[in-house]
Amino acid sequence: MKHMTRQRRSALVALAGTALLAGSLTAIGAASSPAAAAGTVNCSGSINGKASGYVRKRSITNSTVTGNYRSAATVSWSPRAWIEVGGAGDETSWKSGYIVPGTDGTGRTVTIGGTIGQSVLTETKSAQLYRTNGSAVTGWSPKKVVNGPTTEVYSVTTSGVVQQTALSYSSAGARLGTVTNLPVTLPSTTTVAGVWTSHNGVMYNLLYSINPSTNKLEQIVVRPDRPAEAKKYVVRSLGTGWRYLSVHNCYDADGSVAAKDIVLINPTTGNAVRIRQSSGIGHSTTFSASSKVGTDGTWKWTGISN
Repeated sequence: MKHMTRQRRSALVALAGTALLAGSLTAIGAASSPAAAAGTVNCSGSINGKASGYVRKRSITNSTVTGNYRSAATVSWSPRAWIEVGGAGDETSWKSGYIVPGTDGTGRTVTIGGTIGQSVLTETKSAQLYRTNGSAVTGWSPKKVVNGPTTEVYSVTTSGVVQQTALSYSSAGARLGTVTNLPVTLPSTTTVAGVWTSHNGVMYNLLYSINPSTNKLEQIVVRPDRPAEAKKYVVRSLGTGWRYLSVHNCYDADGSVAAKDIVLINPTTGNAVRIRQSSGIGHSTTFSASSKVGTDGTWKWTGISN
């Protein structure tokens, strides 16, 4: 059941196994690591966006695109980011659920699904996102919303304050809860993306930001149950032109490892590259050389990580 493993590990958040989207998906708990030879590290995740009116999704392993999908029809809404909150699948089909902030300020829960070996999605559904107090999420227009599979929702205010919004789950679906300000800021940022990680049995979220003023990659390490302890680091210099980010977890034959893959995307040229950080939890400044992801010119998307 290799495909299900890929879907599960892209959002391997340690949450209770409750229904997320009207009972259709379940939160992802610990799963077996992808098969790998001893000492071999593979990193995988997915990147979603929009192009020519269609929802797009690509599955990535290391620098290889292993799955390429688009919706059967165009959608009227435009995404800003994709926060993966659950999934299901088997050897023939898969389904993933997301919280998707829109450019219109509306928060949506989006479910997409597909069949192995087919490029057109079999399902693309969106519904209104709600808060725990029952109110609809509208007017949601922070400066940035953090893209990726994190255990909570993160955003950046117009003044650069980084906020953590608690996620809760019930049979009615995912809900946004209490907002907490982190003791770190991102006053200058092009895009922010994140991923969960576990270290010594403790869950953390790792957030990465491109600072256009310095052309540096910045990283925030936050323990979601202790947001007041969040810290920011500068981990690498970058060239210019990178607009979007995606962060992927890495595994060897024994399970998850400290390394993280960071995919940088230039939607103007349509090019993407991958760099591998030796330790995400250690906010390492050691990275691999960049390698091309997919085919040059094919990443002219919007709404990956705004």
